[in-house]
Amino acid sequence: MAEKTEILNSMDEGKTKSAHSGVSRREAIKLGGALGFGTLGIGLFGCGTGGSKSESWDETVDVVVVGSGSGAYTALRTQHAGLSTIVLEKRDTSGGATSMSSSVVWAPCNDLMLAEGKKDSKEEALTYIEAGTGDTFMPDLAAAYVDHVNAAVKNCAELAGIKWKIWPSSIDYLSFLPGGKTYGRSLLPDAGEGKSSIGVLSAGILAAAESEGVKFMKGTPCTALVSRTADDGTVEILGCVAKKGSKTIRIRAKKAVVMATGGFDWNQQMMKSYLRTPAQHSWGCSTDTGDGHKMAMRVGADMNMMSEGWLSPGYKKEFDESRAAEASNLSSLIMDDAKRGIIFVNKHGKRFTNECANYDSVGRSFCAIENDGEERGWKNLPAFAIIDQAAADSHTFNKGELGKPGESFTRFETLEELADACGIDKQSLLAEVSRYNENAEMGLDPDFQRGQDYYAQQSTYSSKGFEGAARTLAPLTTPPFYAAEIVPVLLGTMGGIKVDSSARALDTDGKIISRLYAQGNCAGVGAGGSMYVGGGGTIGPAIAFGEIAASDIETLSDWK
Repeated sequence: MAEKTEILNSMDEGKTKSAHSGVSRREAIKLGGALGFGTLGIGLFGCGTGGSKSESWDETVDVVVVGSGSGAYTALRTQHAGLSTIVLEKRDTSGGATSMSSSVVWAPCNDLMLAEGKKDSKEEALTYIEAGTGDTFMPDLAAAYVDHVNAAVKNCAELAGIKWKIWPSSIDYLSFLPGGKTYGRSLLPDAGEGKSSIGVLSAGILAAAESEGVKFMKGTPCTALVSRTADDGTVEILGCVAKKGSKTIRIRAKKAVVMATGGFDWNQQMMKSYLRTPAQHSWGCSTDTGDGHKMAMRVGADMNMMSEGWLSPGYKKEFDESRAAEASNLSSLIMDDAKRGIIFVNKHGKRFTNECANYDSVGRSFCAIENDGEERGWKNLPAFAIIDQAAADSHTFNKGELGKPGESFTRFETLEELADACGIDKQSLLAEVSRYNENAEMGLDPDFQRGQDYYAQQSTYSSKGFEGAARTLAPLTTPPFYAAEIVPVLLGTMGGIKVDSSARALDTDGKIISRLYAQGNCAGVGAGGSMYVGGGGTIGPAIAFGEIAASDIETLSDWK
């Protein structure tokens, strides 16, 4: 205890060191803040600066990756480059949200589309991203994404055996914007005839990483970063602390720690504090509780785009049940909203979106603020999906059967009865449905342009056997009617650790936090701004910045 007392009692902020430890008081404070002085064994203070002797650490490797979703790609890359790598995974299984995804990657200028004679360029891709991100556009990060995503795609093929093909539905989600494309930028693994691609990318990367020698420590959450602070105030990451059951494990990362811990979409308090959307449900991993964000903040990291998320609409009943069970759930509403004979209305009885737009755009439509003199709140909540019997007889809704939609829907004999039961302005609803029906009969939607654009008419889930706008537009005239409450749902939060174009974490003064990197939903990157560019718009930037991080880490020497 004498060593600890000497450090804590010293009044010299930057220079006083323990006679035995070589650890400055400032370093000790950082270590104490990360670990708690009560958990620090004498070994850590009895070694060289910051704890460089092996007896101070339970494990020593070149790289620690925290999170095994997109982080597994980075681990594969660093291990293949000859750097020993450990992956810490909070869950008992590896793969994170990536393992539950369709494995699609948005990769502009990829070789497959160019081989088919489809023209694309970096300039067009950046024009598209800038047009879609508006004032959140970050040109350096967007360019880094576009510059490196195809290297990640090729490495997945060469190192993990992924055979890529162009996703048949690879329409940029906002293809009408400058630089947008209607085909070719979204790639997915070829899983074989009739087989799903869900989890294929993750499984391939995980298997390859294990084969290369990456050590996966499952059921072992990272709890803190170990850092030291120089006299000039800059911070350097030395390693991290993890928990395996009741055991505390200290891991030295000689070169770097990479945060790939996912979002905070299962942390209700963080969502309340940061998000500007009313979304309170998620279809991501229930372990995505913002751990990486909080650990990075404790060592001084800045945050970026914390108000943003990847969004979709969802049936409220489905997601209430999922949240109660702490289970991940794919929104069945995104498979329903392009079908003929479904509309979304708010409490005022008004449609508020192009139901057939991409799911992120529809999800963002819930976010309007009430500014019409009523109590301030969300204008489009509560909201409801409404269908008639003709729609129910033609399509399945909410995983139900023909003629009878799923459990989220309630049957009503009339629209008046529906409005009363749901608390919707009755007269407004009747007028809105009448207006919608008249236009739908003519294949028009002057209010939201539903069915007018290429994306809507080619949507995977729009009604087959019809042409043009009729693939998604149909009047609601046949009673009974059905209503289901709907809500905005997060695929994941988008904001996180602020990084530069080399994936290096930055502090609140814009200085690099040495040896700390971030990627995926715990990094505030998006697509180089707040935008869901198209299919694979989350995995694309995640593995691109994993590629960037791995390449930069390869150039580092060990810390001393």
